[in-house]
Amino acid sequence: MYCSKCRKQSPANFQTCVYCGASLDVKKKKEPSKFVKKRDYRLKISFKKRVVAAIVLAVVLAVAAVVTAAFTSAKPEKLVKRFVKATLTENAQLYYSLYDDNIKQYKIDNRYFAEDEAFAQAVLPMEESNAFYTEKCGEGYKLTYNIRSGETLSQEELEEFINILKTGFSYIEEPSQVDVLCVEIIAKGDKGEYKTVYDDFWCMKIKGKWYKVDKSVYSEYLK
Repeated sequence: MYCSKCRKQSPANFQTCVYCGASLDVKKKKEPSKFVKKRDYRLKISFKKRVVAAIVLAVVLAVAAVVTAAFTSAKPEKLVKRFVKATLTENAQLYYSLYDDNIKQYKIDNRYFAEDEAFAQAVLPMEESNAFYTEKCGEGYKLTYNIRSGETLSQEELEEFINILKTGFSYIEEPSQVDVLCVEIIAKGDKGEYKTVYDDFWCMKIKGKWYKVDKSVYSEYLK
């Protein structure tokens, strides 16, 4: 340690200069900094809360599954609803859209129909039903429906049905599901009420969309 007054060196641990007695400017060694542990601000969730959260999540998933299943199973009913609406309003375009493009093209190609002729043949049942209900129940009649029952073809039956579609009707697309419904339609008007029961309302699902099966197709399957 050097003295600032006489400029002579004294031992490092001396407080005063050994030569002139002046006070030495002794700098204290810095103490090493102490590590301060930061507080953990992360939320600590108790075991009980984790269990409750898991139960809530399970219930939500279960409800979602039920809603999804209900929505999926309601799809054939939407087809019936469109069928009833088309008949009531005599909407030929809506009625024609109930059938898939495969059967429409088959009838044009193999029965030598022009497109307008195929259209007229397809919507003829709608026109006949509308005229019949008008005669029985009067102008301005109303239609309601009720699906009495429904059955889905088994995988084996579905494969047989698909084979008939391909070999007999030149189908390219394959249905993923085929349902056979028993549908009750009630017509009410000023002149009275009439009930019609379709126990062979066939519908099939192709690429996620439901279509009404043409009678010639399922008649061939039932042979």
